[in-house]
Amino acid sequence: MEKTFEQAGRTIVETCSQLLYNEKATIITDRETIKIGTIIRKFAEEITPKVNFHILEEYDQRPLNHIPKEIKDDVKRSDVTYYAAQAKQGELQKFRGPLVEQAIISGREIHMPNINSKIMMTGMQADYYKVASLTYAIMGIAVNSKSAKVITPNGTDLKVRFSNKLKWVPDTGLLWYKGMWGNLPAGEVFTCPESIEGIMVVDGTLGDFFNEKYGNLEDTPISIPIKNSRAIVDEISCDNSDLLSEFKEYLRNDKNGNKVGEFACGTNIALNDLISNLLQDEKFPGVHLAFGSPLPHKTGADWNSPGHVDGIMKNCSLWFDETQILKQGKFLMENLAINNL
Repeated sequence: MEKTFEQAGRTIVETCSQLLYNEKATIITDRETIKIGTIIRKFAEEITPKVNFHILEEYDQRPLNHIPKEIKDDVKRSDVTYYAAQAKQGELQKFRGPLVEQAIISGREIHMPNINSKIMMTGMQADYYKVASLTYAIMGIAVNSKSAKVITPNGTDLKVRFSNKLKWVPDTGLLWYKGMWGNLPAGEVFTCPESIEGIMVVDGTLGDFFNEKYGNLEDTPISIPIKNSRAIVDEISCDNSDLLSEFKEYLRNDKNGNKVGEFACGTNIALNDLISNLLQDEKFPGVHLAFGSPLPHKTGADWNSPGHVDGIMKNCSLWFDETQILKQGKFLMENLAINNL
């Protein structure tokens, strides 16, 4: 199928949210993302006449520190809420988080912070039924595994242990039922590891604000020694001294800021390259870890942190117990028992 902007819009509405003719929808966008908001509106209105459309700047200056009443009222009455806008510093806690909480009380929420035209032409061109199939196949192996090993050509060498008390969480992009929400583009399966040891070399994208400031880390990778599931902050190395200093400071901001809270495998097989946008890059086929919050409401971890910074490694080889599922960034479909992906 030819890749088109409209195809991405149709995927968001028809496949990922599965909007129905008798449902109400609310679309929230901003001036920077109006083209994407408008294409979502087009396909939503082809399904149902009950579509509300909001442009954030028409209500207040950004960043917003509240949900405008008109938007909140429409979200309360909606079966599906679509957020497609650029994330602004300070809005996560005061606007976007409360928006999601409100949306999943009445329906489901499709969350697309920082989505742009490049993502529409790459990650949103995926066949999300195939992404879901791969995600669940990997999860089926992972939940029955006690350990994992990750190596990369750039020096990553990690040994991971899992606990059956900690949940694996699939992110398929298929958000069809009341109470569900998720980010698009989608495609990963993750957990909080029981323990992890070794060396992590981030040569792809580094999360939070780092990817916007420093971009792809291929030329300036960060080497992070990990012991007892914690980064040994004093021994982290990177040729970019500013990045190194800021990253160390970030990990020291909280008592669990340097603790590995997430072990994840990206499953969006439509992606061929990293684009220095974490929303999409963490779905790239491979492995990423995050320091900080283990997302306890999802994984069941008994600890937390206000921070969460993802690091993406390129060309990963991954084993669950003795089963190899990734070889230098390529899935071994024969070991996943999947055909025709």
